[in-house]
Amino acid sequence: FKIRPAHHSGAMDDEDFEDDFYLAPTGEPDPLDADVFDPVDYINKQFPNEASLGGLDGFVAKLKAQQKQNDEDIRLAIRRQAATGRRARADLDEAKSAVRELFERIKAIKSKAEQSEELVSDVCRDIKSLDIAKRNLTLTVTALKRLVMLVTALEQLRALGSRRQYEDAARLIHAVEELAGHFRELSHVNRVADLLEKKSAIVDGLKQQLLDDYSSMLGGPANPDLPDDWGSAAACCVDALGSGMRREVVTQFCLRVLEEYKDIFQPGKEASGLETAERRFSWLDRTLHKYEEKYAPTFPEVWRVPCSLCEHFCHVTRQHLVEILSISHHSVDPELMVRVLRKSIDYENKLARKFPVNDAAIASAEAAGTIDYGASVGSGLKYPDVLGQPTKASSSSAPAEPVEEGQFAPRFKGIISECFDAYLSSWVQHEERQLLEVLDRATTSTSDKITTQYDEAADEEEESVSGLLYASAPSLFSAMKVSMNKCTGFSTHNTLFDVFKVFQKILAMYVDKLTKRLPERVTAPLEPSVVEIVCCIIGTAEYCDETMPVFAEQLLRVISADFKDRISFENEQELLGALMNRAYQALVQGVNVRLDEPFSKMNRTNWERFAQDVGDHSAYVGEISDHLSKSFGVVAKSLSKINYRFFCDKFVQAFVKRYIEEIYRCRKISERGAQQLLLDTTLIRTTLLEVPVVAGNGGKMQTAYSNYVLREMGRAETMLKVLSSPDVVDVSSVRAMLGDDRPESEIKGLMALRAGSSGEAAGMALDEDRGAAGASGFAPSMLNFGDSLNQKKAEDFMKKNFMDMKKMGGKLGFGGVNLPSFGGRKAGGGSSGQAPP
Repeated sequence: FKIRPAHHSGAMDDEDFEDDFYLAPTGEPDPLDADVFDPVDYINKQFPNEASLGGLDGFVAKLKAQQKQNDEDIRLAIRRQAATGRRARADLDEAKSAVRELFERIKAIKSKAEQSEELVSDVCRDIKSLDIAKRNLTLTVTALKRLVMLVTALEQLRALGSRRQYEDAARLIHAVEELAGHFRELSHVNRVADLLEKKSAIVDGLKQQLLDDYSSMLGGPANPDLPDDWGSAAACCVDALGSGMRREVVTQFCLRVLEEYKDIFQPGKEASGLETAERRFSWLDRTLHKYEEKYAPTFPEVWRVPCSLCEHFCHVTRQHLVEILSISHHSVDPELMVRVLRKSIDYENKLARKFPVNDAAIASAEAAGTIDYGASVGSGLKYPDVLGQPTKASSSSAPAEPVEEGQFAPRFKGIISECFDAYLSSWVQHEERQLLEVLDRATTSTSDKITTQYDEAADEEEESVSGLLYASAPSLFSAMKVSMNKCTGFSTHNTLFDVFKVFQKILAMYVDKLTKRLPERVTAPLEPSVVEIVCCIIGTAEYCDETMPVFAEQLLRVISADFKDRISFENEQELLGALMNRAYQALVQGVNVRLDEPFSKMNRTNWERFAQDVGDHSAYVGEISDHLSKSFGVVAKSLSKINYRFFCDKFVQAFVKRYIEEIYRCRKISERGAQQLLLDTTLIRTTLLEVPVVAGNGGKMQTAYSNYVLREMGRAETMLKVLSSPDVVDVSSVRAMLGDDRPESEIKGLMALRAGSSGEAAGMALDEDRGAAGASGFAPSMLNFGDSLNQKKAEDFMKKNFMDMKKMGGKLGFGGVNLPSFGGRKAGGGSSGQAPP
């Protein structure tokens, strides 16, 4: 920016308010305006050489002129700023003066408006007084006219009522009620209060006269003044008196009709028992038929008198049944009680279909406040709360009747049958006794036959195998299903849940009975008949375990939502699981006992001084194979395919553990003895692989079984390879071959089996119990031993005797067995999960 020079001198006027600054024309920037000004550099640029010094005077004069002009402009700017301040103060004073003047004018206007309002009020005051007087006079005249009309109407209503001209009285009632409504706010006036009381007395007298007229229909005092067609006219009059009067007429009629019913069936009478309950419903059918013939023309259809009659009948019947059951529910026949209950439910459903209620109409009537759900059901009855509840319309081909003003909406479903709920425990106990009888009959030794069931778990390619099953299991579940279906016919709430708890109790008792059939302790080989019983128990437990979830689902489909989360047979399934485990243990122990003699021969052999040539299997190996073949054959015939495989898994786990323990019981094993045991172990491993297949008629075993046999028997073979190695002579050598990370106890336990080891090391394996403990703790670590040992001699030896082992397999009946190859293997090769070569 540059300061614009002033074009005049002298004093400035206050009118001169122009901008003192303007933008300089764009061009080269003035070096004097630079942020960093270097005077030396500026002078050198102006006078670059001596020749340029000739213009020095002109340059100096130019600078002085510019300095003078700047000083002048600054002086003028200061003066202008001072003048501007004075003008601003003058403008502010002027604005304040204008505001004060404006306030004064507003105040004056407001004062004039108040004066105008007072003037208008004075002018209109007289007019308002005249308007109020006119309105009061009009209201007074209207009230007097209405009062005269009300008095006249009351006299006419009294006369019409006395002459029983009900149709004309009905029209007059509406006028009387409308006129009386105008005077209710004036009830504090004595004359008006007397008139309203007179109106109430006339209406009450008319109501009582109508009730007496209707009462004369059912044996009351006969009234000769009643015209022949009085019913329709009286109905119009009753409707005009309101819904309360209609309910009172209908209720009185129904109770009078039901007096005969009470005289016949009330508790203490001859026909009051449960065995005559069907006669109650027959009585109602006859009464309804009689009503249609005799009384239907008298009552309008919209009053739904038959519906109200059925409703009061159900309520009285419920009261009778409660009194009867409270006295005799301990001695009454449960089947009879349930039969009456089912008949009650059927009749309730029949009434619900016969008298449907339109839900939409009820909702609209409820919104208008025109339905009274309980005004007609007091009448001294014991259960008024169960009546008058809105219900959903039952499915019926008949169209639903519209709900008129004040119509009663009954609830028939459960109105009688619900009273049985508190007394159904006796029926539940009766069902429990029956199921216990079924259980006792079905589980007797003569009736509980052994049957077969198809093994659904068998593959399509395999031959289907049937497992054994006790006939008592299907019979028991069939009886339980019958009880469940019987209960769902009349209850899906507490009673059905109580029946479910009975089912749990019965199933637990059945499991207990099956458990008692198992041998308590297996100390001798099981007879084939005992094996069949144990296998049958396994099949029965499996059948029950598979049937329980299906049975529970059927219960969940019908039981109330309040109990769904409590329906479960988990505890009973746990009992069945424990039963199956005990049965499998009995089978395994039965086979295991047969092997006592072969393993005894194995232990009696002096392996420390074994000097025979290693070329044939030991005698105990053949006996083990023979016992396994016979035992597995009996079991395979009695178990389903999946249970047979599970038995094989259980047995091989127990066998491998025992076999390793038996090796430790040999105490001392020489190098040649270890080689013979290694040969025996290889054949036993093959036997374990082949016997289940042969006994199961060629059925394939699962790969997991084969892998387990190869892996676990491989541990025993690895241990024997360590013992058969001539290079391992002391603990340090074993540690060097096995690695420094092996526990000291494992290395010492292994060394304790070697012939010629020190007595201190051998002492660790002398006691049989301690030897068994050593096997369980030490044997699992044998899996990785063989790959870190020098096995060259053992492998050469096994190659030499490979053909002899195949011949030996043929003698035992395993000619088709493919024995593992004994080809050389590099030291350090992994053997995890596979049998050692």
